Amino acid sequence: MTRSTTTTIVSAFIALALSPACTVIEPEVGERLTACVDADSNPNVKVVFKDQIRPLINGMVPGPKPCANCHYHSSGTREGLDETGFDLETLKALKLGGRRTFDDIVVPGQPCKSAIVQKLKGTYEGARMPKGGPYWTAEQIQLMIDWIAEGAVGANEE
Repeated sequence: MTRSTTTTIVSAFIALALSPACTVIEPEVGERLTACVDADSNPNVKVVFKDQIRPLINGMVPGPKPCANCHYHSSGTREGLDETGFDLETLKALKLGGRRTFDDIVVPGQPCKSAIVQKLKGTYEGARMPKGGPYWTAEQIQLMIDWIAEGAVGANEE
C-alpha cells in the first residue's frame, strides 16, 4: 500500500468518525443504555411492584412519560396498545406481553433477556420506550431490572 493510499484511508476514516451522522441519535430512540446485568443491585432491598414500578408506569413519578398514555385500555391514546397489543393496565396483562414479545416481555430472574428492559434501554427493535421520551432514568430502569431479577413478583391485580 502506498503512502498516498494510507493517507487517503486514514483521512476518510477520520472524516467519517467526526461526521454528524455518527454522533446524531434519532430523537425517537434517544440515548441507548446498553449495559445490563441480571443480578439484583441490592439483594437486601426488595422492589415492590405496586409501590415502585406501577407509579412509573402510571406517570406518578416526575420525569418519564407515562406508559399509561399509550398502553392502557381505559385512558390515553391507546396508540401503543393498538399497535403492539401490549397492555400495561394490570400486572397480569403486562406479563402476557404484546404481539411480538409475548411472555419474553418479563423473564423472571433474567432482566437482560426481558423485552421490557430492552425497550426501556433502547436495545430492542423499534423505538425506545416511552416513545419519544422523556425516558426512564438509569436509576428507574434499575428498579425494573431489580424487580425482574427478584422474580417479578406481585399480585396480578396490581
